[in-house]
Order: sequence, then structure tokens, then C-alpha cells
Amino acid sequence: MIPPRHHALLDALSVLALIALPKLVGGVRPHVRRRFYAAGAAVAGYSLLTRYDPDQDRPLGMRAHRLIDAAQGAGFCMASMTVPDPRLRAGMQAYGAFSVAVAALSDDRDRRIGAQIPVARTALTGQRTGALTAIGADIACLGLGIVNVVFLGRPDAGDRGWILLDAGLPGTASRIAAAAAARFGPHARPAAIVMTHGHFDHVGALQELADRWDAPVYAHPDELPYLDGTRSYPPPDPGVGGMMARLSPLYPRRPVNLGARLRPLAQDGGIPHLADWEWIHSPGHTPGHVALWREADRTLLSGDAIITTRQEGAYAALVQPPELHGPPAYFTSDWPAAAASVRRLARLRPETLVPLHGRPLGGPQMREALDRLAREFEQVAMPPETAQSLAEAGRGHLR
Repeated sequence: MIPPRHHALLDALSVLALIALPKLVGGVRPHVRRRFYAAGAAVAGYSLLTRYDPDQDRPLGMRAHRLIDAAQGAGFCMASMTVPDPRLRAGMQAYGAFSVAVAALSDDRDRRIGAQIPVARTALTGQRTGALTAIGADIACLGLGIVNVVFLGRPDAGDRGWILLDAGLPGTASRIAAAAAARFGPHARPAAIVMTHGHFDHVGALQELADRWDAPVYAHPDELPYLDGTRSYPPPDPGVGGMMARLSPLYPRRPVNLGARLRPLAQDGGIPHLADWEWIHSPGHTPGHVALWREADRTLLSGDAIITTRQEGAYAALVQPPELHGPPAYFTSDWPAAAASVRRLARLRPETLVPLHGRPLGGPQMREALDRLAREFEQVAMPPETAQSLAEAGRGHLR
């Protein structure tokens, strides 16, 4: 999808094209040339009135701008049918098709979740070794396209000496098992699989891996209904913008059923076989979402409560330019709880942040961005309509 800042450049090219087209074709009568110049002036005019960025104080939103682009593109195509000059007719049709295509492929900044808190690449952390990114001696992250899984345990942990955090996309069981064998040894099974939550991109290989390794699966009690077959997640919101969001109605929402393998996490925050870690309830994205925290080195495994890429857009989800970002918006069901969870996790002051979407970040640049995300969550992470309705509800309680 074309972001608004790139759309602005294409609008400038459109103006130049309208001015240049009669000259390039040649032999165009003066009154026809003046019509092209007027059209160019019109495009320049409504472009100058367009709010390409939410912070710009301009009256025309991207949604209306796209409609105008599509209308004037279709108008050029229709008008070309009455033009006898084949070169001018072809030029008008090409311009019209270009305008319609740009309108169709552009993101709607008025409705979408955009980039949130950018972070310099110098904040990236971890050492890439083969398929894994190692963070310290006992954490390794495996990227599976748009999502990560995390191995917790030293490479010499051996059989039942390590933990798997989440289980990736459907069809990735072999990749996860191969990475585990490369890190821990060919016959080393996990002591358990711990789940941050149960969305389809985190449970895709769960049943297969749990059966292969004969491993128990732990999750927060509020997340158990989505892992024992009794409850489906609510419908997604495809209107937050971005290709991943637009496709979200196609994503599976039905629960998996792990049967007797499924166990609740202990109420005291302890994690089986990980004495130095604790789980932290961080609802909002899902009711039973948890993050993992280790005080000793201030490492936060944030799950989907805080991520480091714009998961709503396909390009960003795959390329993962670093930024601090709230939970994936299309699947987040409770925005006030999500905001409270981000602020609770930010107060931990982590030194290292390992998300399940995006790349690990660390150091003061990460903490500064995390603090800003916590402060500005309603402005940068929530869908605008949701933030507005919550603000109006808050004002109503004060009356």
C-alpha cells in the first residue's frame, strides 16, 4: 500500500504530468492546453488542502482525497473517448488509469494505525547465528516471517531443560523443531511451552509440537477458553488500515483444543522451570495475554502487548523497520486495558525488549521510545475513532 507521504509525491508528479502532456504530444490547440493546465492547478489546489499527516492542520482528509483522485482519473478516461488524436487519447487514458490506481492502492491515514514511535537502528540488539537471534546467553529468537517464537535456556540445557515461548504460524512446526535441535541438541525436548496468548499466528504449530515433544502448555487462566476449544476470539477490525488489517477477516479465530496438555500459569507469577522469570498479566490485546519479565537483567518478553514493527501493514510486518508500537490493532479487543498494560510494562524500565512481532531492541533509545509510547498511547496507538469515543465518554463522566 502507498503511504500518504509517498502519495504526496505522486500528486506532485500528477501536476507535472498534466502540464507536460500537451507539450509532449504536440499539436494540441491552445484552448485544450489551457484545460490541462487548469486540471493541473486543480490537483495542486486540493493537494495543498490535504492532510497527508494527522498533525497537519488542513481540511481535506486522505479518504476524501482518494475519492477525488479516483473521480478525476475516471473522468480523464471517459473524456479521452471523444479525443480524435490517438497520442493525446492514449496519454489521457494512461493518466486516468494512473490516478485510479494510486487512489486504490493508497492507505487511508484518517482511519489507519500508522507508524508510531520510530527508533534508530542503533537500538537493535542481539547476535544473529544461523536462523536464530541470540540475546544474551539464554534467550534466542526465531523469526517466522511476520511473527517470532522464543527459546529460553542455554544451548547446553539438554532434554527438558528449556522452554518454548509461543508456537508461530501454521506450517512452521518443522522450522521450530529444527531450530530447537540446532540450539539444544537433536533429542532435547522442552520442559514446557508457555503461551503469551492464543491468536492464530502464535498457536499455529502448537498442537503438533506439544504432541511431538510430549510437552505441557501453560497459559493465563483468562486465556484458557481460547486454548481448550470453548471460545472463539471476537471479530477483527479490518478498518484500522494496512494490508494485514484488510486481510484480517480471513484469519482463523476458532480456538485450538489442547485437551489434557493445557495447564494454567501459577497465580503467584511463577513460570515452571524458569525460576528467575515471572509472568505479568498484560490484557487488552486478548483477555489473558501475558508478558515475561526477568528482574536480574531487566529483560522483557512483551508478547503482542508491545511490538517493534507496524504489524497492520504487510511491508512493515515483513521488513520490520524498528519502532515502538502498541499491540496489532486489528485483533486488539480492549483498548483501555491495552493502554494500561503498556504503561505497566513501561514502568518496569526494561534494558532489553524482545517482542513477538518485530526485532529485539535495547538501551536508552528503546526506553525513551517506550516511555513516549506509554505517554502518547491514545494518540498514536489507538484507532482514532476509538480514542475519540473514549475521550468523549471520559468527559461525560466528569459532567
